[in-house]
Amino acid sequence: QTMMGHTHMAFGLLIALMALSFFNPVHSIIFVAIAVFSALLPDIDHEGSKINKLIPVTRIFAKVFKHRGFFHSVWPALLLYAGFWYFSLSWIGVAVALGYLTHLFSDSLTKMGVNLLHPVATLRVQGFITTGGVWEYVTLGVVLTLTGLKLWGMLS
Repeated sequence: QTMMGHTHMAFGLLIALMALSFFNPVHSIIFVAIAVFSALLPDIDHEGSKINKLIPVTRIFAKVFKHRGFFHSVWPALLLYAGFWYFSLSWIGVAVALGYLTHLFSDSLTKMGVNLLHPVATLRVQGFITTGGVWEYVTLGVVLTLTGLKLWGMLS
């Protein structure tokens, strides 16, 4: 099982806001929006995912790829970053990679975990959270609280 879409988006938002002070992109709002959206991308290999509901044509990936296989490794994040970097859009590549990697991090907290180096090698990272369970909601609450504190600090 995968974490719920809103949990992935919350992680993406928090990390993107924190990254603004390091990368200082010209278009901060767009940077954050891209990172939040990209936090949904790894679940392109899961037919019922939020990304596949938002963009139904992407469901083809769920028919071809196994869930928590290639798309739940670091390789797509690196390839996407490299592609944007090649076209001199590295700030977008950073936002995409950050969002993507936050998804992998949050899925690594679940009991199913992720193999970060699939299919090249095995580096399985897994935690204790059950999808939709109490601990996912506690984690979501902590992430949203930290996001609120970060926003409050940015605005004051």
